[in-house]
Amino acid sequence: MSDLLRTSAGRRLTLVAGPWDARPVEGVVLVDEMRELESAPPGALAILSRHAIQASSVLDALRVAGRGGLAAIVLPGPSGTSPDVVGLARQVGVALLAGASDHSLSDTVLGLSAALRADPSLLLRRTREAIEGLGAIEGAGEEDILRAASRSIGVEYGVAEVAEPAVNSAVIRVDGRPDGYVCWDGEDPAAAIVAGVVATTLGRVRAAARAAERAREQALLALLRAGAKDLAGAARRARHEGVPVDGWHIAVFLRDPAPSGPGEATLRHVRRMVAGVPGSDDLAGPPVVTRWQDGILVVVTTDERVGSWPLSGQWGAMQAGVGTCHAGAEGLRRTASQARAAASRAGGGEVVRFDQLGVNAILAELSGSDSALMAARDMLAPLDGLGALAAPAVPTLRAYLDSWGSRTRAAELLSLHPNAVAHRIRRIADVLGVDLSDPQTRFALQLACHVVLDRECLPGTTGAAASL
Repeated sequence: MSDLLRTSAGRRLTLVAGPWDARPVEGVVLVDEMRELESAPPGALAILSRHAIQASSVLDALRVAGRGGLAAIVLPGPSGTSPDVVGLARQVGVALLAGASDHSLSDTVLGLSAALRADPSLLLRRTREAIEGLGAIEGAGEEDILRAASRSIGVEYGVAEVAEPAVNSAVIRVDGRPDGYVCWDGEDPAAAIVAGVVATTLGRVRAAARAAERAREQALLALLRAGAKDLAGAARRARHEGVPVDGWHIAVFLRDPAPSGPGEATLRHVRRMVAGVPGSDDLAGPPVVTRWQDGILVVVTTDERVGSWPLSGQWGAMQAGVGTCHAGAEGLRRTASQARAAASRAGGGEVVRFDQLGVNAILAELSGSDSALMAARDMLAPLDGLGALAAPAVPTLRAYLDSWGSRTRAAELLSLHPNAVAHRIRRIADVLGVDLSDPQTRFALQLACHVVLDRECLPGTTGAAASL
């Protein structure tokens, strides 16, 4: 207290009763009602307004301050004393100060607060206590860390993706790269020091969370790729990495209409959306979002069977397919395959549910099957030898077979002359070495054309036709 009274702001105050060194001053609060005095933190210097002191007596204010462990109370304007006031102030260990009548309360609060922040010993003590408090909650989530730091240092910390120029900020780094900012208001040096510690702590929390997320993604991909004999081992690994294998799963598969497929920005966007899934408290584990095949796979797992996907209309311009709900490791693989198959039937910005495909579900299942795709490509691979006719060969064959062998109907679908269709079909049949009058041959080729074209891949390739 003696050091504070020697500052420019403190020289406007007069010690009228009580000890000047009973307790260190930890902060400054403005009290407009007596109930605010009761909730003031220990070590505070409480500046009472005229309204507050009119509602109570000086003796009552000293008693409340003593019970709360306050360092001092400041009365508005010059104040006299009495033996009772002097004795009580000494007894409760609270300094009683009188303020200058020509100085506003707000100026007094701001001046004393600035003086406290500039005190080196108090700065070090506040900083040390805040850092020790953060160390005691190591492993907590971001919200808990921010809340604890804000409470210990007396400022409100927040997190932003982009720091505004007029706001104080400390960069959060994950694996050496900027990943957001810790922001706060004011010019408190202790707040700036602690903000750096908070940013470092949040960086570690985010790095650990992303490492765990990558491990879950890799375990999920291994489960999806596993053969029948490796399925049990892949499921054990997935459980170990936090994938809720044994719940009920619904998958959504997303394709970006861009020729290059979904980029990193799209993946981050999907992850942010999935993080806000309604009813996330009811999930058996965090949703898993990962690149898979030619798109993005999202898997949500619940403890009980559900009938719908909670974000069915939120995917923007992407093609979205939603699988049905299945349980266990095999069920997870099945719903993922269904979602991918359904996405192949979706247009840009459209969501297709697998259970709405009806009779097309069989074709969709085949389209989503890698083994079916390989068999179809092998069957149609000789068409690569047709030169200029190779590219339109599969669409021509599908149109012809879908039209029950009608050259006229196929010509309408392809915007060609019937004679051109007949010429193409003769060359296609010759290079494939097949008899198109045989029902089983027609059926097999028709399925192969649909499987290949539904995946937008040409025979003998592994990429989308649009990218060739």
